[in-house]
Order: sequence, then C-alpha cells, then structure tokens
Amino acid sequence: MRLLFLLLLPILAGTAAAAEPLDLTPIKKWIARQDDFHNVQADFTQTRALRALRSPVVTPGHLTFATPNSLRWELGDPAKTIVIRKGDTYLLIQPAKKKAEHISAGNIGQEGGAKGFAMMEFPLATDFAEFQKKFEILAVTTEGDRCHLEVLPRDAQARKFLSALKIDFDTKTGHMIAFEMATRDGSSMRNEFTNVRVNQKIDRRAFEFDLTGYEVTDAKN
Repeated sequence: MRLLFLLLLPILAGTAAAAEPLDLTPIKKWIARQDDFHNVQADFTQTRALRALRSPVVTPGHLTFATPNSLRWELGDPAKTIVIRKGDTYLLIQPAKKKAEHISAGNIGQEGGAKGFAMMEFPLATDFAEFQKKFEILAVTTEGDRCHLEVLPRDAQARKFLSALKIDFDTKTGHMIAFEMATRDGSSMRNEFTNVRVNQKIDRRAFEFDLTGYEVTDAKN
C-alpha cells in the first residue's frame, strides 16, 4: 500500500494543483475600470479561420462605442458589414446589397456566426457580479501587463455553438487587446484592437445611417 501511495503521489499532487482556485483579481479590476470609459474608438483586424478554408481571412475594421448602449461596428474597407446599436435595437447593414435588418437586443443570443459575434453586448458587464451571471470563467493567466481570459456564456443557446470566448486586456489601462470566438466546429474569429482612444469626442452621427434606397426588414424571432 505504501508503494502504491508513492506511485500515485505525483498524480494526486497534480490533481490538487489543478483544483486551485483561479485568481479573479485582474478581472474584477478590469470590469471596475469600465465605469471610467464613457466612449471608446478603436481600429481592429479580424481574422477568421474556417475549416472549409485553407488560409484565414483577414479583414480590417473599426469600432465606436458610447455609453450607455450606442455602438457602431464596421467590417471591411470600404465597409462590407455595418452594425449599429441604439438602445435595445441593432441594425445590421449590408451596403453592397442595399439591405438592412432590425434585430432586437433580446434576440442577440439566438444569432450565430458573424452576426452573433459582431453584435455581442458591449461592455460585457456593468460589474463583476453581472459578469459571473453571464459567463462561466474557464481560465485566467497574466503575463506582464497582459491578462488572458477564457470564458463561456451561460446562455444555453450560445453554448451550443461556442467552445470558448477568449479575451486579452491590458491590466494597467483596462483596454481590450484582443477578442476571439472559438466555435465547436473548430472555426474561430479573432479581433485584435489597435489605436484605442478612450473618452474622446464622438460625432453622434456615427450612430445614424441613411437607409434611403435600402430594403429594410425585421429579424424573425
């Protein structure tokens, strides 16, 4: 029995180490800092890796956000997809097709693929308690001023196609560095942010769009 115990000791030690609680301090500080961000503007590069494609698709984009719930997300140069949020309604715009679609914020969790990612709630949570209600925390690692966080939405519909949401942020500034969505089919979509500007003047017309000549529909529930 003593020999068996000695043989099992490394395994038991490894199990104990794996069971150590995660250090959630960086997340709590990061979320607390979001109250200081009244608006955010940033450029980003989106990399989509799909199982059907040999090489990832890389596309530039731009993000504009203003509290409490105004958002403009442009993908492509010129923009191929534009998402605008005002209040509880999202507008998904496809300029090349002259089409636009109204989507209720309450139905965002039912949207998969690019739409579901582009229109994800921003910011992620108003406080840490809300963050824990919305997300299951899988991993937290910190290296220098960079923290890497992996979570899964607690929403059952989102968990059907997501394997993880991966977030990198700067622990000093609170700026998001990267955001990645990994799906259960092996695909991924990663956005890396640059030129982040916080609390600078924003033209409120950024959250408007002239839909003259567009076919406008409402998303089906």
